[in-house]
Amino acid sequence: MKIKQLVIFLIAIIVLGSCSETNEHALVSELNGSIDSLQKVYAPDTRIHLWEISMLRNKGNISVVAEVQNKEAKQALLSLKTKYPAVKFQVKVLPDGSVKPFALINNSVSSIRRKTTRASEMLNQALLGTPLKVFKKKGEWYYIQTPNQYLGWINRADIVLFNKAELKKYDAGKKLVYNRQYGFSYTKPDSRSQVVSDLVIGCILPVKGSQGDFYKVEYPDGRMAFVKKSEVTDYAQFIQRKPVPEVLVKTALKFNGIPYLWGGFSSKAIDCSGFSSTIYYLNGIILQRDASQQTKYGKEVTTDFDFKKLQPGDLLFFGRKAKGNIPEKVTHVAMYIGNGQFIHSSGKVRISNMNPAKPHYAGEYAPRFVRAVRIIGQENGNTIQRTANNPLYQLIK
Repeated sequence: MKIKQLVIFLIAIIVLGSCSETNEHALVSELNGSIDSLQKVYAPDTRIHLWEISMLRNKGNISVVAEVQNKEAKQALLSLKTKYPAVKFQVKVLPDGSVKPFALINNSVSSIRRKTTRASEMLNQALLGTPLKVFKKKGEWYYIQTPNQYLGWINRADIVLFNKAELKKYDAGKKLVYNRQYGFSYTKPDSRSQVVSDLVIGCILPVKGSQGDFYKVEYPDGRMAFVKKSEVTDYAQFIQRKPVPEVLVKTALKFNGIPYLWGGFSSKAIDCSGFSSTIYYLNGIILQRDASQQTKYGKEVTTDFDFKKLQPGDLLFFGRKAKGNIPEKVTHVAMYIGNGQFIHSSGKVRISNMNPAKPHYAGEYAPRFVRAVRIIGQENGNTIQRTANNPLYQLIK
């Protein structure tokens, strides 16, 4: 009889445990659904919206640990306490004062990665002098946001950290932008002297003096160097540029033949959306980073692979059109340069033709054409933005 009672007792424990586990699983599933719904509102694109959520389960206790970018997102997550009183919520808004909130790129080109290792996928790059927003630190890596809002990890060796007052002091006065595809700065006002570093088009440096045909400039880490006056342009004029079709074409053609690099964003090597972004950045406009983001903004011109409605500077997007239950997928971007031709980074930066009767006809791209979008005249805030209006670039005016 005792054995029978013991068996019944054990069965009861197993049943109760199973029910408890089932209930917990249902709670977690429902909670995940509620969090996903909030994400669609407060962080629809995690490439540009900070939304780091972890769910911890320990002996039947459930905790939600979150890092978000603004108070509205935090309050929305904390409001779930009413619906899930048994769940513990820990929500932090970053930056939280644990690190200096700003940084400047300290190398000619620096890589931004998905994870905190140099072997991790390169998501993006940023150029010397580019201002960054800094959210947090993990070892020798910092989680940052570029002026086009793209998020990723960058190594401590690539940046110099600043608070707002320090940043304004460093960038006070005249600044210049390097205006050649590639070049160098030197220890003396003499191109035969020791090189301080290489430079690429778009690098930004404050001016500390002038000597003959050279400007004396300062790097974010305090290094002093000299650059040729003939190779730079004034930063104040640079950020006020407005895109003009013929100038966009001229800018794009300077990159012809430069090799392709996934995540690349410089005249050393570049990917397709990095190329379109760089062309417009050099002409006063900040675009979103990826082709799938860029295609959502601006004025749609046509969805046909036909150049009759296009003007130079229009962006052409390729991939897969939506059909039935199959969603649209944009994987490539190019820029129209006139006469049926477009320029894009595919293997290398090269020119292709939309006219089947012409050499270099892009027949393989024709069936993949999704749409053409016009950027000129379509500046609309955070998604297509004048450089002069960007909050991070305004910090270094």
